[in-house]
Amino acid sequence: MKVDHEFDRKGLFFVLTIFAVVLATVLYAPVGANYVVSQIAPPPPLLIAVATPPVADTASTISTSTSQRVINKLSIQDVVPAQGKFIAADLVHMQLYLYEDGTTTAQYPILTKGKPGTPYETPAGAYRVLTKEEDHFNRGEGVHMPYSMEFYGNYFIHGWPVYANGTPVASNYSGGCIRLSTDDAAKVFAFAGRGTGVFVYDPGNASQVSPLTLAPAPLPAITAASYLVADLDTGDVYAEQNAQVQRPIASVTKLMTALVANETIMFDKPITLARGKLQATEVETDTVPVTFVVGDLLYPLLMESNNYIADTLAQYYGPRAFISWMNSQAQALDMASTTFADANGASSDNQSTPEDLYRLAVYLADKKSFVWKITRTAQKSIVADDGSRYSFTNVNEPSEASVFSVKLGGQARRVAVIVLDSADHANDTQKLESWFDQSATQGANTACASCTQAVYRKIAL
Repeated sequence: MKVDHEFDRKGLFFVLTIFAVVLATVLYAPVGANYVVSQIAPPPPLLIAVATPPVADTASTISTSTSQRVINKLSIQDVVPAQGKFIAADLVHMQLYLYEDGTTTAQYPILTKGKPGTPYETPAGAYRVLTKEEDHFNRGEGVHMPYSMEFYGNYFIHGWPVYANGTPVASNYSGGCIRLSTDDAAKVFAFAGRGTGVFVYDPGNASQVSPLTLAPAPLPAITAASYLVADLDTGDVYAEQNAQVQRPIASVTKLMTALVANETIMFDKPITLARGKLQATEVETDTVPVTFVVGDLLYPLLMESNNYIADTLAQYYGPRAFISWMNSQAQALDMASTTFADANGASSDNQSTPEDLYRLAVYLADKKSFVWKITRTAQKSIVADDGSRYSFTNVNEPSEASVFSVKLGGQARRVAVIVLDSADHANDTQKLESWFDQSATQGANTACASCTQAVYRKIAL
């Protein structure tokens, strides 16, 4: 009898063929910036007052009690309500503003935020204050967080944390929360109530690039029923077919599973699972429990498309809650044609479109590049809490990635190639990549009239 080890290898092949975040994210983008460890003297803030207040209910329409990321580049002025209290955290100038009835009443320096490009990067977007605790104890890190206000998952606005013995944490310590001085946090705590709107502003470090013009070239013959070739930075669509048609997405689902797990479960939270479900080389009936931290489990989840790990992560809060977060995240990223029915991608009700998956690609490239790094890892060993070591091999070749970087005119251009319902994802992807490379290179080197007149459909971000 064939033993099902819960590994969806075809599915994972599909995941990276559909999507892998840009090589430029690692090679060219300034990921890994230092933690903000002290008060920064920012330029004069541009957001002190709202000259033309937006519609009063704007904030409520883009904020929920779960993840609500807004992918288009809203400014603070776009979301401050004309009435009521509101908190805006500007992670560019490292300032937190309090608003009442559309006018700034106070501002405080933000002392630290999560390190960009890491699992602890502070998530931008619109939220509300979910909980308030004068002394929140983080059991995972063993620290007291004074005047804590949770706004999403593992993320809080709070004062300077201290260990149980009263020692303050180091200035470069950050788990991704928005840290103020304790005195300032107390004032914000007194100002806000549960349900007060919170907007975290951080447009990310997406490249500022000029539009491309492709030379005329026939598209290759491919088997995919739908596909999309689009620029991650400009939103320009260079080629497409049925890009807005819903289709089952199988194990590409696990990209969203990894994202939601990262933002709702502490990265170093221990999770126990059966050893026989961990690797294809193990015996499924081996039920010996082994314990790993969540961050390590993301490797077999994405490298070997492990369905059991996807389900185990979803079980942490209960599948219904976890899947609800996945769907909320999709809505927040304006993935209007995307639905999730499970965390592992087995259900045909997990559906999306190439255009929606492009939006997910942009967000992961700009804000969660570590997810892509995991999918591109060739081999990885993780260690259980009992010291036992488990090794994993990525079943995909790097050349089959569907989001890539090409240098044109001295700039790295980040381009997504997404194919769905294909008889040969790798071949289709490679053909479209080659087509783009040839057309873009010729367009950049040729000053022909037809090349300069190109106008592309643009996906608004």
